[in-house]
Amino acid sequence: MVVFHSTHRPSLEAVPDWPLRPHPDRTPSQYRWIHPEKQRYYSVALVRDLFGDWTLLQCWGGIGSHLGGQRLVWVESHEAGLQQIAAIGKRRRQHGYRETLV
Repeated sequence: MVVFHSTHRPSLEAVPDWPLRPHPDRTPSQYRWIHPEKQRYYSVALVRDLFGDWTLLQCWGGIGSHLGGQRLVWVESHEAGLQQIAAIGKRRRQHGYRETLV
């Protein structure tokens, strides 16, 4: 697994909607969680890169802040990416985050 990591991320308001190509089964591939009390967000998108490989883009930070981070992880398949998203969602809920519409 190859991971790229950055410690600077624009605020949630500045995060554009990623250009996604939907998977043929129409499974949602972009999710966002918000922790209202701590004013934090976490988002993840499962997208194909230019070579057709599946990539998991994870972003997090403070709402209204320019501080945060992002990570890009290559996954073996669309199904493997959805499994990772499910695990991320479970962790976010355990930490008090609520899923929101993207």
